[in-house]
Amino acid sequence: MPFVEISWPSSSLLSFPETNTPFYPSPFKNEYLNQTYDLFMKASTPMSIALVYFSFVHFINPIIRKRQLRLQQKLNEKNGAAAASKRLPAAPYGIARTWWFKLFVILHNVFLCIYSAWTFVGMVYTLRKTAKQYEEYIVDETHPKLSKMVQAVCDLDSGIFSDKLPLKNLSYYGFWFYMSKFYEVLDTIIILLKGRPSSLLQSYHHAGAMMCMWSGIRYRSPPIWIFVVFNSFIHTLMYFYFTLSCLKIRVPTIFKRILTSMQITQFIVGGSGAIVYVFLKYTNLETGELQHCLESSTRAFPLYINVAYLAPLTALFGAFYIESYLRKQPVKQKK
Repeated sequence: MPFVEISWPSSSLLSFPETNTPFYPSPFKNEYLNQTYDLFMKASTPMSIALVYFSFVHFINPIIRKRQLRLQQKLNEKNGAAAASKRLPAAPYGIARTWWFKLFVILHNVFLCIYSAWTFVGMVYTLRKTAKQYEEYIVDETHPKLSKMVQAVCDLDSGIFSDKLPLKNLSYYGFWFYMSKFYEVLDTIIILLKGRPSSLLQSYHHAGAMMCMWSGIRYRSPPIWIFVVFNSFIHTLMYFYFTLSCLKIRVPTIFKRILTSMQITQFIVGGSGAIVYVFLKYTNLETGELQHCLESSTRAFPLYINVAYLAPLTALFGAFYIESYLRKQPVKQKK
């Protein structure tokens, strides 16, 4: 009998998920961290923060644009038509011109770069070590590495979510990655203080990521590892690029273009890979029988949230890519 199998999903995935499912145990021993964990496992916490964040951004954006228009008008009066530009100039607040603000922005990007790299390396290590423990069971499989990987992700009792592992599990890395989504709101604050409005792409991206990570960790949904691993890798590169930019180190445009392409690719590949889990069966080592990786609507609920979030996000990134790299710049006519 194969250890992994593709089959039609369980009919239970179509039912509405239970809303009163108890929280899973905190991966921490510290009482303060346990209380923080319980607070952020409540749906009301990320929903409230995401709503306040999204509303604040779209309340402050018109104020930023008015500042930009006033600055543009002053430039036009001073320099005439030569100052006219399709894109409004940045109208930074005084704080954004201080040396300590600039230092803070550099440290902010360095921190997120290092943190993202730590998460990526830690998760890859956990995946490899956890998959290795299934070697004695999987010996005659056609694709043993794939089978071990599926077992490691789907087996909640002994896999990457297990509290019995002698190493940091997905609950640990996933919770901190979930918390980092709130800290990343500072990206938007920095942009606003620098005198530019925040785009719909950015505000939707940050607000939606909070809900996606909450659902995956709250309900221990197996596919959430894809979000953590893929996104931490991309963020390592992204914040490294931001750090170089803050240090006035010129980075070729092709690097930024490749980075945007990789972001779009992670959404498509990651989302598609997550959907596959609906059809996956793995072997329960206690019973020896095949069972669905997503055996209940509660486990599948985070997948629905993530796919619903990724569809418009991919479209927004695609529009950004076209606007930034493919749209032809107007050619100046020679007199």
